[in-house]
Amino acid sequence: MARVFGCLERWLSDSFRSYGHFIARHPFAVLLFSLTVAGILSCGIVRLQFQSNTEALFTPDVSRARAEKAFTQSHFPTRFDNFVPTRITEMYQRLVWVIITTKDNGNIFKNSAMDEIFTLREKIISTTVLNDNKTLFSYNDLCGKIGGVCSINPVLQWIKLSRQYNRSFSGIPYPIAEFTIGDQRELIPLDSFLGDVVEENGYATSAKALSLFFYLRHEPADVNAVSGAWEDAAAEVLEGFQSKEILCLYYTSDAIDEAQKTLTVGVLPFFTATIGVLIVFAVASCMMKDWVLSKPWLAISGVVSAGLAVASCTGFLSFCGLPFNQVAVSMPFLALGVGLDDTFIMLAAWRKTNPAESVESRMGEALSEAAVSITITSLTDFLAFCAGAIVPLPAVRTFCICTGVAVLMDLFYQLTFCGSVMVLTGRREASNRHCYFFCKVVSQEESPSIFYRLLCSGGYKRDLQDPSPAPRQDHLVMSFFRDIFAPVITHPFSMILIAIVYVGYIATAIYGCVHIEEGLELQNLAEKGSMTNQFFEYHAKYYTQYGPPVSVMINDKLDYWDPEVQRNIQNLVSSFEASPYNREGNFTEFWFTDFLSYADQFNTSTKDKADLTHILQDSFLNIPKFTKYREDINFNQNGEIISSRFLIATGSLATPHAQSKMMTEIRNLADQNGQNFSIEVFSPNFIVFEQFLIVLPSTIQNLLIATLAMLLVAIVLIPSPLVALVITLCVVSIETGVVGFMSLWEVHLDSISMIHIILCIGFSVDFSAHISYSFVLQSNSIPPRERAANSLYSLGFPILQSAVSTILGVSTLFATNSYIFEVFAKILVLVMSFGILHGLFFLPVIFTVIGHCCFSDTRKSSETDSVEQDEEFDHCYLADLRNMRETNV
Repeated sequence: MARVFGCLERWLSDSFRSYGHFIARHPFAVLLFSLTVAGILSCGIVRLQFQSNTEALFTPDVSRARAEKAFTQSHFPTRFDNFVPTRITEMYQRLVWVIITTKDNGNIFKNSAMDEIFTLREKIISTTVLNDNKTLFSYNDLCGKIGGVCSINPVLQWIKLSRQYNRSFSGIPYPIAEFTIGDQRELIPLDSFLGDVVEENGYATSAKALSLFFYLRHEPADVNAVSGAWEDAAAEVLEGFQSKEILCLYYTSDAIDEAQKTLTVGVLPFFTATIGVLIVFAVASCMMKDWVLSKPWLAISGVVSAGLAVASCTGFLSFCGLPFNQVAVSMPFLALGVGLDDTFIMLAAWRKTNPAESVESRMGEALSEAAVSITITSLTDFLAFCAGAIVPLPAVRTFCICTGVAVLMDLFYQLTFCGSVMVLTGRREASNRHCYFFCKVVSQEESPSIFYRLLCSGGYKRDLQDPSPAPRQDHLVMSFFRDIFAPVITHPFSMILIAIVYVGYIATAIYGCVHIEEGLELQNLAEKGSMTNQFFEYHAKYYTQYGPPVSVMINDKLDYWDPEVQRNIQNLVSSFEASPYNREGNFTEFWFTDFLSYADQFNTSTKDKADLTHILQDSFLNIPKFTKYREDINFNQNGEIISSRFLIATGSLATPHAQSKMMTEIRNLADQNGQNFSIEVFSPNFIVFEQFLIVLPSTIQNLLIATLAMLLVAIVLIPSPLVALVITLCVVSIETGVVGFMSLWEVHLDSISMIHIILCIGFSVDFSAHISYSFVLQSNSIPPRERAANSLYSLGFPILQSAVSTILGVSTLFATNSYIFEVFAKILVLVMSFGILHGLFFLPVIFTVIGHCCFSDTRKSSETDSVEQDEEFDHCYLADLRNMRETNV
C-alpha cells in the first residue's frame, strides 16, 4: 500500500530534482523570468479598489434579513415628511448621534450639565453647509420632520418647559411620556434617550447618560450628499466643543466605514516595521561562524520573494476586479510568514547535501526533498483558503481568496526567484567567497591570522579531486536538535511527561471551546480609543437595557371588520407579546389596537366595512396623536387595506447571543403564524444580528472541509496513509487548542476570528507535514528513535525559525490598537506556539512510539516480491530503490 501512495511522491521528487538541475544551469534566466512575471502582475495595483461598507462586508450575501429589508422598504418606506424614528429601515440612517455623560459620572439632570447640553445642541442645530458653493443648508432644511418640525428631544423639551414655568426638576415620566410635536401629540419611549436611569413612581429622577439624535434625509442622492456634508460639519462642532461639565461622544452614519479606512492606512507603518524585523531575524538566523557557509542574502531573498508574491497577488486580483478590505490587509503579514518558512526549509535541505558535489547536484538533491515538502504545505494552505472562500460573508471570502492566491504565488517565487538566488549562493560557496563581500577567502585552517579567521575565513579545505564527502560544518542549532534535544524528549521518562502535558493541553483547550463567546461587537471595527470605539463602548454600557423595535408586517388584504379576523389579529399580537424577548409591559405600537379603542370611545361600530374605512381614513388617521400610523397602513385604490404592521419592543439584548436568539424567536413566531397570515418581521439590526447565526456553523463546516482536503493531499503526496492520518489528527489537535485558548485570551468567535481560524489549518499542516515527511522518507531499517532525531536535525531548526519569525512579524500588530489586527496576531501566536509544541515535542514522541509496530523492517523484501508479481509497479519500485540510499546523515 505504501508503494501505491508513494509513487506520486517519488515522481514529484524526481521532477523537482530535474528542475533543480535545470535552475542550477540557468539561474539568471529563471531569475529574470520570475521578476518579469512579478512586474507584469504587479501593474494591476493601479486598479486597486478598497471596500469599506460595513454592512456589505460583515453581513451574509444572501440572507433572510436582506429579503426582509427589501420587503419593508418596498411596502413601508421611510417618509421624511412624516418621519417617525422607530420606523426607519436603514441601520446606517443618516444621522448624528451624541451620547453625553457628566465628567464626574454623576446625574445628567443637574443644572450645570443641562446648561451646557442646551448650548451644545444650539451649536449643532445652527450648523450650516454650502451645496456647490451656492445654497446654504441648515439642519432644519435636511431633517426628517413630523408635524412640520424636526424630531424633538423629549428630555430637553421637558427640562425646557419646567424652566419656563419655574418648576424645579423632580423627574420626567419614564419609560414613556407624551409630548407635543408641532401640531401633534406623540407618545415617545425615553429608553433610547436616557441611560442608567433611576426610576421612582414612574418618573426618571436621575440618569447617567443622555442621547441627542439629529436625523437627516438620505433621499434623493443630491440631498444625501448634502446631509453627509452636514454630518461632517456637525462632527467638527463636536470636536471643538469645550466643556468643564460634560463629556460628548458622537457617531455619524459613515463613522464605521471611515474607521476601517483609517485602520487600513494606519497599518502600513507596522507592515514596514514587520519587514525590517523579519529581515534582521532571517539574516541573523542564517549566519554561522563560517563567513562562506553563512547565507544572509538567501535569507533576504526569502523576504523579497514573499514581497513579490504579495505584489503579484494584489495586482492580479485587482486586474480581476476583486475589491480589497480591512481584513484582507492582513494577507501580507501571512504571506511573509509562509515565504520565510519555505525559505528556511529549502536552506535546511541544502545544508544536508554533500559540499563536495557540484552545485547542480546539490540543488537537485535539495529540491527533491524541500520542494515536495513546501508543495504539500502550499497545496493544503490553498485548499484551506478555498474552503474559506465559500463562506457567505464577503469580508471572509475576500481574505481567503487573497491569501489562497498569495500562497500559490509564494510557492512560485520560492521555486523561481528564491531558487535562483540559492544557486548563485551555492556558486559563491563553491568558489569559497565571502558571504557579504564576495571576495575569495581561505578556510579557517588556512587563516593567516586570528583577525582574518574571525572576519573573513570560511569554507572547506578540500581536494576537489577527492570524491569522498567533505566534512560538513553543521549549524549549531541543527546539531543541538539531533544530539541533545532528540535524545532528551524520546527518553521514556520524558515521553511520559510529554503525554501528561498533552492531556493538560487538550483538557484546557476543550474547556475553552465550551466557554467560547460569539459575536462581533461594533466597537471592535474601529481603532481602540477612537471616537467611534468609545461611542459604542458607552452605548453598550448605558443603552443595552432595551433592544430595538421590531416591525411585524401583515401582507394580506384582510377583512378587518370581521370579528373572527379581529380575534385572529389580537391573538397574533398576543403571541409576539408573550415572547420571552419582548419588553415587559405594554409597549406594542399597533394602529388597529388604538383604532378599536378610539371606536369604542365614541361608541362607533367597526363591524361594517364602509364604517371602518370611513372612520379610519377620515377621522382616526387625521388625529395628531395617530398620524404616525399613516406609515403603518397601505391602502389600494378602493380604500382597502392590503398590508399593515405593528411594532413590538424588545427587552435586554446585552450580548450577541441574546441578539441572535431574539431574532430567531421572532422569526419562528412569524413562521408559526403563517397559517393564518402572511407575516414578515424586520428590524434594521437584523442585518448585523444575522451574521451571528452563521459564524459557528460556517466555521465548523470550513474546518471540516479544509481538514478533509488536507488529508487528501497528505495521502496522495506522503507515502504512508498512517502518517497522513497522524498529520490530520495533529491539525485537529492544534485547531482545538487555538479555538480553546483564544477563548481564554478574550477573543470571541466572530467573522474576524473565523477567518484566522481557517488560516490556522495551513500553518498547522506546515509544522506537522515537514517533520512527518522527513520521518517517512527514511529507511525503515533505522530505529524509530534515530529517525525522529534525524527529522529534528533536518527540520527542527527551520520550524523554529519559521515560528519565531512569524511571531516576531505579527508582534508589531499588537501596537495597532485594532481589534482585527490584534486578533490576527493573537491567533497566529497561538498557532505558532502549538505548532512548535506538536512538531518538536508531540510528533517525535508519537513516531517513536508507533514506529516499532507500524514501520517494520520489511520494506525491501516486500517490494521485491511485489515487482516479481506485478510489473505495473516497476517504475515506483525503481524510484524507491534510488531513494533508499537517502538515509539522513
